[in-house]
Amino acid sequence: MHNFGRALKSATPFWPTLALAAFCSFAVAALWGANIGAFYPILEVTISGKSMHQWIDEEVAKADSAVQESLIATARRQALFVQDPSNEANRQGLAEAHLLLTAEQAKALGYHYAQPWIKRLPSTPFDTIAMIVVVLMVSTLIKHFFLITNEVLVGRVALDISRNIRMQVFEKAMGLDRASYARYGTSGFTARITHTTEMLSRGLMNTLGAALREPLKVVACLIGAGIICWRLLLLSVVIAPVVGAMLYWVTKRLREVSRNQLARAEGYHAVMLESLGNINTVQAYRMETLEQGRFGDATMAMRNYGLKFIFYTSLSKPIIEFLGLGMLGTTIIGGAYLVLNNETTLLGIQISEEPLSKSALLVFFGMLVGISDPLRKLSAVYSSMYAGCIAADALYPMLDHSAAIADPESPVDVPTPHRMLKLQGVEFGYNPEQPILKNVSLDIPFGSTVAIVGHNGSGKSTLIHLLSRFYDPNRGYLTLDDVDFRDMKVDDVRRRVALVNQHTELFNNTVAYNIRYGNPQASDEQVIWAAKQSHAHEFIMDSLEDGYETKVGQNGSKLSGGQRQRIALARALLCNPEILILDEATSQIDMHSEQLIRESLAEHRGERTMVIITHREKLLELADRVFEVVEGRLVEMPHLSRQAA
Repeated sequence: MHNFGRALKSATPFWPTLALAAFCSFAVAALWGANIGAFYPILEVTISGKSMHQWIDEEVAKADSAVQESLIATARRQALFVQDPSNEANRQGLAEAHLLLTAEQAKALGYHYAQPWIKRLPSTPFDTIAMIVVVLMVSTLIKHFFLITNEVLVGRVALDISRNIRMQVFEKAMGLDRASYARYGTSGFTARITHTTEMLSRGLMNTLGAALREPLKVVACLIGAGIICWRLLLLSVVIAPVVGAMLYWVTKRLREVSRNQLARAEGYHAVMLESLGNINTVQAYRMETLEQGRFGDATMAMRNYGLKFIFYTSLSKPIIEFLGLGMLGTTIIGGAYLVLNNETTLLGIQISEEPLSKSALLVFFGMLVGISDPLRKLSAVYSSMYAGCIAADALYPMLDHSAAIADPESPVDVPTPHRMLKLQGVEFGYNPEQPILKNVSLDIPFGSTVAIVGHNGSGKSTLIHLLSRFYDPNRGYLTLDDVDFRDMKVDDVRRRVALVNQHTELFNNTVAYNIRYGNPQASDEQVIWAAKQSHAHEFIMDSLEDGYETKVGQNGSKLSGGQRQRIALARALLCNPEILILDEATSQIDMHSEQLIRESLAEHRGERTMVIITHREKLLELADRVFEVVEGRLVEMPHLSRQAA
């Protein structure tokens, strides 16, 4: 509930909208109770056949007479008390007489206040009823105007809050270090951005809207029923403790089901994203049926937990309606006994000062019936609010998760360009107890080119992750001009580095957009220059229908592997990085294109530091020094280094 409270607190900036929505809720509740109460004069006129003028005159006369009788009774009690002040019976009798007198005076005052207004109504019974019905219809339209306004205002706030939370989740995903990101995974973030945030949005909308509006309608009807006979109202709520115990049990079950449903939602997204992301492998190995089965199992699990949630949500409805029915049933039995027998007591308990009229009892019943509708709606509100609490408990711990890669309090600036990149005693493993890199030390002067080779899984890509500061080493340091990466701003480190890897990632946008991605302010001429340097300009202009404005498809699906790699290389070159990292960046490019790219890179040797991971011997010719990763350690290969020299 604490996290859901944080979500509600985020509604504070929208307080003017919420204040207007609250006003609409009060208006709806007041009109709800008033519309039911308006049937009292209709019933009085219908049952007695009198006009409202006659009825109010009689009520005023009866009220004045009751006040006079109370005054006389109070005077008698006062005299007895004066005679014997120490008598407890006299003291209690005087107090009761004063209470009754106060009640009768208030009742008489109300009738006197209403008399001039009622005198303005039509004088005949039929005209009176017709006018009241018209007023009821107009009042109902006004009530629905306030209701629609309330729901629109609250919905706007709830949607704005859920959008903000979606933005926070997305921002968190963009800023997390790789290890923290892997903890949740793409499917986890997807589930939270879509399913979980939607649950929270519904919970907020009901909490800020119906959770205030519907109880106010209940209160309005309770006040109306209490004005008619408050003791009979108290009698009608004797079953409330039983209903409370039943709701507590349903709450426990909803908590468990909601949490399981969120967990299954993450699994559902995991299967979906994995299957769609590996569609080529799925089709190549004819595993469409298998993946359909996995997805079917995941959606069936979601369906089953969703069905349980619906069941327990539905179960709360009859429980709450049972409260309304129990209140009404108790009142019907007790009220019918009082009216039919013209009694004021029930089982020896004083219920009213005077016998209830048929009209008063019917309106009392109407007030209790009026309670049943908001109670029914509250059952759905209750379930939605609880699901919102579970969603908030899934969202906020993730939002509170601090990234392992973060800016220091006092970052150190390093000149541009740097003079020396160093790795000093670096040790790292994704599981710290199983290091992949062991005591790696390397000095890379600015403008030099270093090549790294090694078998698959030896740690080459892990080293690249450290240079890009996707991770920090478990031991040792990476420094620029003897300044530890961890003492610099994350953005300061990464803006100096451009990475082109084997698994090219492109966006479903134009070629120009993808090349310009790392340098949005670049001119068209600069984009073309970078494309020419990566030997992408030729195929862009000759093979693509719209040239640089051609959309490349999801992750470059409309391009070949070699074309994607050349666009990625152009993107990196356009950034003009201090450190260019090529991780098997030409693995899918033909030999002729690779030779042209190698010549282009050779022309600019000395302008930036290059770290090349490759198995291609021709690219090794660019390197000043060549190292092999052997059992997590860097071993220089002098014969290849001398070749470069």
